Amino acid sequence: MPQITRTSAESKGSKHTVLAVPLVQCIVCALLVGCIFGLYRSGSPIFTAVRERYNAAMQTDYCADGVWTAAQQLAHAASKAPALVQDAVQAIASIDARAPIETVSSSGGEDIQILDALQDASFEAVHVTQEAYLPVQGNVTSGFGMRINPITGKKSFHTGLDIAAAMGTPIAAAYNGTVLETGQTDGRGKYIRLQHGDTLQTMYCHLSEISVDEGDSIDRGSTIGLVGSTGMSTGPHLHFELWIDGVRCNPVYVLHGLDDA
Repeated sequence: MPQITRTSAESKGSKHTVLAVPLVQCIVCALLVGCIFGLYRSGSPIFTAVRERYNAAMQTDYCADGVWTAAQQLAHAASKAPALVQDAVQAIASIDARAPIETVSSSGGEDIQILDALQDASFEAVHVTQEAYLPVQGNVTSGFGMRINPITGKKSFHTGLDIAAAMGTPIAAAYNGTVLETGQTDGRGKYIRLQHGDTLQTMYCHLSEISVDEGDSIDRGSTIGLVGSTGMSTGPHLHFELWIDGVRCNPVYVLHGLDDA
């Protein structure tokens, strides 16, 4: 963390500045209150117009669209300032903790609140020392980040990469590891989660067939299942996720050789 030191002269000037700021703010506030009161007493149409605009603003439901807009801006700016993502998410979440957020994120077809997904996601470029084996070869039909869910038509946050491939195409493990979990849900369909060391995990969703069991040791490039369209899916593809220290990361930084990534 960079440390900033000041000379004694600079410190003295800073103290004067800190004392002056609240005084200036009080004066400005007093002037604004005086102007508003004067407009009110004079019956000025300006006061009426301001009051009408204020009342209209207070009756407008900004929450869902406001959070969505903020989330869009966050996703757009994250690549330029990834270190600020978590702080920005906390700021968005504080807009109104009680506000209902109807839009959800898609984690292999599972529904997650957008803010929850953002708090557990990183747009920062990542590097893994072992080169990833491409699970399947194909076109990226949906990337990591904000999108319109092709099934629900709602705004959503996509937590992985969708890679189109023919039904029954073998799926390879990206890294050496262990089968942490296998299962099936309405959203993910048949899925596999692999553990690679202490901090790295990968997940493979919408499979037609699972070829491994929990606890199996897996070699990089070995077949773990077959491409399918189980769960919430519009067609045969692999939904692939990358997790580092419990945070979803953009797999595009470790998967090379994909089309339209």
